[in-house]
Amino acid sequence: MGARILDIWSHISPEYGGIGPAAAGLAAAVGQEDGWHSSLLAVCNPTEKELSVGIPATVEVLQASGVRGISDVRLRSRLAAAIARCDVCHVHGLWLPHTVGARSIARALEKPVLSSVHGHLARWELKKKWLKKALYSTIFERPSLAQSYCLRALTQQEAADCRRYGLKNPIVVVPNGVAHLSRVSVEPFVAQFPQMIGKQVVLFLSRVHYQKGILELLKAWPDVIGKCGEAHLLVAGPNNEHTLADAQAIVASSRLADSVTFCGTISGDLKMAALSAARYFCLPSYSEGLSVAALEALSIGLPVILTPECNVDGVADYGAGIVTSNDPSQLGDALSQCLRLKDSEWNGMSQAAVRLARERFDWDRIAESLRSAYLWMMGGPEPHCLVG
Repeated sequence: MGARILDIWSHISPEYGGIGPAAAGLAAAVGQEDGWHSSLLAVCNPTEKELSVGIPATVEVLQASGVRGISDVRLRSRLAAAIARCDVCHVHGLWLPHTVGARSIARALEKPVLSSVHGHLARWELKKKWLKKALYSTIFERPSLAQSYCLRALTQQEAADCRRYGLKNPIVVVPNGVAHLSRVSVEPFVAQFPQMIGKQVVLFLSRVHYQKGILELLKAWPDVIGKCGEAHLLVAGPNNEHTLADAQAIVASSRLADSVTFCGTISGDLKMAALSAARYFCLPSYSEGLSVAALEALSIGLPVILTPECNVDGVADYGAGIVTSNDPSQLGDALSQCLRLKDSEWNGMSQAAVRLARERFDWDRIAESLRSAYLWMMGGPEPHCLVG
């Protein structure tokens, strides 16, 4: 038995982060099984033209007028037409009128809705614009989510966040996944960044945003350089909410220009070369659903330095990196400790990273869990990933 699944999310451009690529990757994995078909739909700003890597050109893109108001008759009509063709509607993300509208349309058409919250109910996220979110939650978001057939959490922590938010729906825990990646030639990386030849590269690969802990990482960097003079920090990702200016100011005031490079968004072969050339991946985030970039780093065998809020289960247990605070002092100590490891110790961490990616975040296993959840929503048996 198969099913027709419609995945709906917001934004296609790289500057908006990883929800789109993660949703598209999940849909592709689910659709590998005979009889299963996944359709993709993204509601975007009219200015969005460039597709994030991982989002296929087959995605249906709807441009939302004004503030993406679901009152747009044409938008509602196209959403309704897409939802009418599916067996299960999977809505990704919160805080936007069209996600509330999509759930409402699906209920009217008697289509079961799975809602993925993607980290948006974490404490740190709810504190941002808290008054606006509190009002919107009371009037729109919480009642809409409460009428979903089921919620999908990326981690057990996110399931707890859903309960703390007051939601009583059944929850399935299904993480993001990652493809089996292999190291590639570092020549494209060396050609673009010759200043890093012979350096131990620490790679920050994410949006340059306060939430991601980039300012704390830069504040920790002088201590790292004092202990490990061959270290170099590559900051790769789009500027978000004008954080780049603050980051560059820290670099200037701390005289770090020789050991920090901002390169903007990288993708494709250059991103793979950067992952292959780096010594460590570092994401000292304040709040994450489940970082796709961190999973890519693990899959390629790149040890990771993360905060607990990154929610990548197994890093410490497998020995695939270090989980630490983003307090600059503690973060600096963790980075310095890692950069002083012997090659044999680093190789052990690298092998553990690959094992972790294969055993916990393999797409085939994750797709099987989600297919079982979809079938349950259509009247089948309870899935093993159901937590309540």
